[in-house]
Amino acid sequence: MNWKVLVSGFPGYTNLGFLGICNVIYIESDGKRFIFDPGNMGQRDKLAESLKSDGINLNDIDGIVISHMHYDHSLNSTLFRRAKVYISEREYNYCINSKDNALADFLIDILKERIIKVREGENLYGLKFIELPGHTGGTLGLMMDKTLFVGDAIKYVKEAKEGKVYSANYSLDLANKSLRKAISLAEIIVPGHDLPFKVEGKKVEAIGEELGFTLYLRGRVKVRTIEE
Repeated sequence: MNWKVLVSGFPGYTNLGFLGICNVIYIESDGKRFIFDPGNMGQRDKLAESLKSDGINLNDIDGIVISHMHYDHSLNSTLFRRAKVYISEREYNYCINSKDNALADFLIDILKERIIKVREGENLYGLKFIELPGHTGGTLGLMMDKTLFVGDAIKYVKEAKEGKVYSANYSLDLANKSLRKAISLAEIIVPGHDLPFKVEGKKVEAIGEELGFTLYLRGRVKVRTIEE
């Protein structure tokens, strides 16, 4: 078993809206290849480039696991035309019935022939599905040994350190319970929009170097940076 972050998420937003740059993760397990959260359209070229540099074609991917159906985590699922698409049954129903404006609900129809609905504790080639609802109605994590990929059940390292999430589209109470559940299960957690981190008791520590981010501006724009 092994995994790597193909495209790094970014822990930031703007006064004009959310940037929507999530961690896109490549996973190999039991001879199968998976992408956890394929990301949004703006990450498409970087995703394909990262796979190609490892000698992997888009059609080599066996499955896509989508933590939740928000646009920034799900849109690039259309790139992998031969892959099965795994989402939680709760998220599938949430996507159909919710008025959550961030949902890419149209993907349900586009991907319907390839979607497999899963539940808590089910296994996928040595990987285990973990339900982490709150951010959306059916947010889904994926466990690999003691590493847990959580999508936006934990968006940033800071949420894990403070023991609470900043926001939730479905239920803040459930989101905080899911954060605590994730931390209790894993030794390493890969959040939705930040560096992976280690969990040792009550201690949370980011893994790896600080994220590098270059902003290119074409036009007259005044930029102000606020660190939280």
